[in-house]
Amino acid sequence: MQGTSPTMSSPVQDEWMECERELHATAMPDVERYENDLRTLRAQVDGLKDLETLEQLVEAWRGPAAADSDRRSRLARGAAFALRAREIDALARGRLIEERIVHARAAGEQWVVLQQTGDGEAAVATPFNIATMHLDSGLATLAMAQYGAMTNSLVYSLTVIRLHSESGVLIDATPGLEDWMETKDRGELDAAVALWRQRIETGNIAIPGVGADGCR
Repeated sequence: MQGTSPTMSSPVQDEWMECERELHATAMPDVERYENDLRTLRAQVDGLKDLETLEQLVEAWRGPAAADSDRRSRLARGAAFALRAREIDALARGRLIEERIVHARAAGEQWVVLQQTGDGEAAVATPFNIATMHLDSGLATLAMAQYGAMTNSLVYSLTVIRLHSESGVLIDATPGLEDWMETKDRGELDAAVALWRQRIETGNIAIPGVGADGCR
């Protein structure tokens, strides 16, 4: 996938993130310094806009400017690289989601998995997160399993969100449907997901503030 780099070493990413953390942590008590840092950071990020892959970022990071002896400048530079890396990653994920939507439509599907972490079908219960969008309405079920606070047991949850049906971009995180359901029973989660998908497919729902044409 464009914008990702399997060869990009995690120490480089960690170095950028550490620069970012230290920059903000040491600037916050001083308002003037904080404002100066923000201006410097924005200028640095603007200077990285032509770099469109993480590989290019890594190469630029190791370039001549890496020898800058001023600690503050180095922190701002590292923070800018961290920010630009997140922008590149977000753009790549956006392109992948759009590709999935296009392919699902071409295949005549009603639903498309936009994002997934973990394995929701694993024989042994493990954490997962699955966002599945209805192609016609843009309504999506977001089902997940996470370990409860200070426990070793999984808590399953479901929410229904509203996305742009062509891009998958979030429109409304709380459209007034299933804002949040939580259970320790996987079967209950699966039943709730199936129910909401059936209701969405048949149009047996009413979104507060949204007309029949889908507009607010």
